[in-house]
Amino acid sequence: MTGAAVNASDHKPGLSPYVPVGLVALMGLGMVLERTPHGLLKAGLVLVAALWWAYRETRLQLEARRNLADTVAQLNETVERWASGDLRARVYLDHEDPLDPLAHGMNRVAEVLEERTADLKEDKERLETILGSMANGIIIFNHGLTITLINRAALLLFRIPDPNVTGRHLLEVIRDVTLEDDLTAVTRRGQTVVREWSPREDESVTVELTIAPLKQPVGGLGAVLVARDISAQKEVDRMRADFVANVSHELQTPLTIIRGFTETLLDEQDPLAARRFIGLIHDEANRMSRLVDDLLTLSRIEHRSLPVRREPVDLTELIEGLAAKLGPRMQAAGLSFSQELPARLPPVCGDPDLLAEVFLNLVTNAIQYTPRGGRITVGGQAVAGEVAVSVRDTGIGIPAQDLPRIFERFYRVDRARSRASGGTGLGLAIVKHIVEIHRGRVEVSSTVGQGTTFVVWLPEECDGGVTH
Repeated sequence: MTGAAVNASDHKPGLSPYVPVGLVALMGLGMVLERTPHGLLKAGLVLVAALWWAYRETRLQLEARRNLADTVAQLNETVERWASGDLRARVYLDHEDPLDPLAHGMNRVAEVLEERTADLKEDKERLETILGSMANGIIIFNHGLTITLINRAALLLFRIPDPNVTGRHLLEVIRDVTLEDDLTAVTRRGQTVVREWSPREDESVTVELTIAPLKQPVGGLGAVLVARDISAQKEVDRMRADFVANVSHELQTPLTIIRGFTETLLDEQDPLAARRFIGLIHDEANRMSRLVDDLLTLSRIEHRSLPVRREPVDLTELIEGLAAKLGPRMQAAGLSFSQELPARLPPVCGDPDLLAEVFLNLVTNAIQYTPRGGRITVGGQAVAGEVAVSVRDTGIGIPAQDLPRIFERFYRVDRARSRASGGTGLGLAIVKHIVEIHRGRVEVSSTVGQGTTFVVWLPEECDGGVTH
């Protein structure tokens, strides 16, 4: 059924040819009977019978004609409703109607179409749900590079603000001529293309595109594009490469010094010079030992193999002990130290040894990057179930572009100053990991030439016990 109108007037049946023939025959019989005795009476009766028969036949044919017109009109109306998408419409005829079998057949076809349409709708909804929940972006193009399907992830990855892009050309939606060239090559040659793509407004985002040919019933090959955000993977790869390079460099430097002094000792005859060389070798060995210890600490924290106690910790007492421990070093560096802690700072929940490591690293970091005559201040406050402890210095500060990376392993703002002070470049990374396993957070703000402030937020509540 195409939905084309069926005009009942084009199929009007004429009167049956048997009616006039029968009427003429009966009239002829009447004329014959007229010549017989009582012929006029007989002829009149025959004429009346002929007229009645003709009237009856004509009426029956006209009624059949009207019934057929009604049937055709009902069929036409039903077909038009099907064409408009209403497959629930049915044709109902009298059992004696000669077109009743056709009506039953049409109704059965409508039932099958309705079932198939419901199945297709269900499949479409299931497909849309699957595509909508995928993290990867999916875009399907026809041979002319017109978008026929796109999911939510693709809209986000390609920064497309309008979700109603179906039926539009690629360049109307994603203004990238190189991408159009890749899609054209796929639809013409049938080869799969894999490459990386970044939006012009944010080159830090890297998207892996896989474009494969897609067979279509007509019009040649289409294409399906799968987009996967690999920015995090790229960042991990970069950090891994930096980590390997930095570890190699950090170990190579003391090993070179140790090897050089050892070779010198083999030929050195002066006991005083030999003693000085041995002291330098001892210092470099200690530096390597600290580096290995810090690496092992980080590894144990990341692999959840480091036991973490959960008990109330008095931060005021902890920081006072830390100040006493680092006091001589700050005096030697020409720095002043002050505490701005309230008299009654609520205890926090955590491991006292690990939390001492956090503030030891932060204060040591402040000592390293604060010139002589500067000041280091430790403050604290309780806010809405959390305790905030700040370590503020008047040091060289951190450039804005370096702030996002200072918690990376071996990342140093001033490499020469850090190495000269014996730092391993892992202190802030350890700080961040320890604070996170205590369900806290660490914030940093800095101004170049004026100083840096680290703030550690820790929860007050504590359930006790030991975790890993």
